Amino acid sequence: MKSNKWIVSDAGATPVVTVADRTLRKRLLAVWTILPRACEPADDPEQVHQLRVATRRALAALKAFDKLLPVKRREWFEKQLRRLRRAAGEARDLDVLTSRLAHDLQRGTARASRSMTSSAGGRTARGRLMAMLSRQRVVSRQPIRDRYEKLMEADWSKRTERLLEGMERGRSRKRGSFAVYARRRFRPIVGHFFAAADRRMQTAEELHAFRIEGKKIRYILEIFATVFPERVRTRCHAALEELQETLGDFTDHAAAADRFHRWSREDNASTHRAVLERLRRHEQRLANRARKDFAKWWDDNRRLSLRRTFDRTLRRRSA
Repeated sequence: MKSNKWIVSDAGATPVVTVADRTLRKRLLAVWTILPRACEPADDPEQVHQLRVATRRALAALKAFDKLLPVKRREWFEKQLRRLRRAAGEARDLDVLTSRLAHDLQRGTARASRSMTSSAGGRTARGRLMAMLSRQRVVSRQPIRDRYEKLMEADWSKRTERLLEGMERGRSRKRGSFAVYARRRFRPIVGHFFAAADRRMQTAEELHAFRIEGKKIRYILEIFATVFPERVRTRCHAALEELQETLGDFTDHAAAADRFHRWSREDNASTHRAVLERLRRHEQRLANRARKDFAKWWDDNRRLSLRRTFDRTLRRRSA
């Protein structure tokens, strides 16, 4: 399983502070390694995507071991990681939109792209739109560079060591095995996820928030892997990953429709307003279809089955 590379210990008897140190060190280093690459020009959009994933994994680790860490130092990292994630958000959205739009236009599979290429005016509008996206993608890297420069000044690496040293100094009152700690800490996190899953989600914002909850528990599941047998862990991870991908289709299309709508209302959009409106309608249709697909997939049986798997495993491993 791809996520296995993030599992730092399968030995439940390992002291929890040892696993916490290894996990946090690995995930915070991943952020710091990918950050300068994500500042580069928009030739490789995967770097920004990996930065967003790395920040989420690091935040999950801080949450998993929050009770072991000095509060102020932990809160500093949480604040910086959220700022990084937000700084990379616009760049990621533009990368996804540009890639998908270019693909659709090239293949001519979308009705909107056929309309755009059916005339010389359509081709001109397409060129202008893609040029606008290209310019915006370059500009979107600047907030990431700004955050990188500030974190260099703050000495990210030194602060990482201080965070972990603070945990080690409190070692005498934080003894215990990782397996015992994992079971105790993971139970309320699972409860929080299913509290969100049980809500009736209607708006795009609610669906997006639930997708984020799915990411959080998946990344924490990687940390607390020893709570689950390999077979159960693989099944739970696969279900959470499918949830993320299924909801991701909806949120990507909904975000694109909203962006095209906003662009069409700008003063300088008059030359390609009709094209933007066609693209908005196309993305909205895809978002509606993806939403129906998710509602059909995430039914009561699937939700209850996943809940029972988590509950049975935590109960059995606690016995």
